[in-house]
Amino acid sequence: MKDTNTIALKAWNSETHMSEPTGELVSIHVIARSITPEKFARLLDNYLNYGGKGTNEGRLVGLHLRHTHRTLQRLVICFALGLIMGLSEQEHTDARNQTAIETAKKLAQMMREGELPMGMHI
Repeated sequence: MKDTNTIALKAWNSETHMSEPTGELVSIHVIARSITPEKFARLLDNYLNYGGKGTNEGRLVGLHLRHTHRTLQRLVICFALGLIMGLSEQEHTDARNQTAIETAKKLAQMMREGELPMGMHI
C-alpha cells in the first residue's frame, strides 16, 4: 500500500544532474501543523517553479481532492479564491503575469459583486 502521509525528500545531485532520494522521510501532518502562510507561499512558489507546473498539475491535485472530506473540499475552494483575491491586489504587471492578474481582478470583482455562486458556506 502506498504511503500517502509522508514525503520522501530529494536533493539535487550535481554529478548526475538529477534530484535523488536522500532517504529522509517527512510527515505531511508535521509540515501542515508547522507551516505559516508565508512559508506556504514559498513552498507553493517553489513547487510551481520546479518543472513549470500549471493547469494540468492543478487539475491532478483537484482530482486527488475529490476523495477528501466534503468540508475540506469547500475549504479548498475558499482557499483558492482567497489566493486569487490576494493576487488581484497586485499593482504592477508585465507580459509574464498580465493576463493572470487581469483574470484574478475580474474574478475578484465577480466575487465582490455576487456574480459567482458563493453560497452561505464559501
